Amino acid sequence: MTQELIQSATVLADALAEENRALGSLEFARAATLVDAKERATSAFIAAQAREASAPPAMRTRRQVLEAALFRLRELGRENKQLLERAIIVQGRVVGSIVEALRKTPIAPRYGASGALAGATTRPMALSARA
Repeated sequence: MTQELIQSATVLADALAEENRALGSLEFARAATLVDAKERATSAFIAAQAREASAPPAMRTRRQVLEAALFRLRELGRENKQLLERAIIVQGRVVGSIVEALRKTPIAPRYGASGALAGATTRPMALSARA
């Protein structure tokens, strides 16, 4: 049982490390492609943890190796959280700068019902009629 838990912890840690590398270099598209692998690894780790908890104490061996794998997993999880928070901030700034650029973009002239240029105070409107 412990071997399965160590292996699943290692696979999850590797998935987190790869996502952290992508997030650290602001490669959000690449990080997004790794979500499914991270979710599968997380599910496998949770299942292995449950099996390990229900195993008889005599079957729980190689504790030092397991502790090292779990320590690595905790550290990578912390780093992943920080990098995801940073990614959200960066994306917010990108969206904010796009919105700001759009505000500064001059509005193209619009024409009114008579065919003449509409004034700045003319607002767009919609009409609906039933026959």
